[in-house]
Amino acid sequence: MKPHEAKKILTSVQKSGEPICVFEISDNSTPTWLWWVAFPINFIMTFFITPMVRPMSWQQLVFTYIIPIIPFCFAWGGAVSNARTYTLNDLDELLSGIESNTYKWKKRTIEGKTKQIYLLGIPN
Repeated sequence: MKPHEAKKILTSVQKSGEPICVFEISDNSTPTWLWWVAFPINFIMTFFITPMVRPMSWQQLVFTYIIPIIPFCFAWGGAVSNARTYTLNDLDELLSGIESNTYKWKKRTIEGKTKQIYLLGIPN
């Protein structure tokens, strides 16, 4: 989501007193150019994944193998989504101005094969 939309959601959740957990499964700490290297790999991978999708339709076949719109969208979505992943610093900016004494925000990094980030909002 765009920053102003994300901030609006976090503000709304806090005002309503509801808990929220936001989890980023991708990590954009790697250089952005590296994700564009993965673009052709994702594009080609779509040709092998498509036969496993059920139910299969003629539109899938046409827009995968004849006019490769689906592979392009699949590869583009992966590259762009990862580049737009929020970092801990981005979360600090989103939370600035909406913190209160009645609501607690907790953000952390989970280390594993990849670095994942979560933001937890809990009413006090």
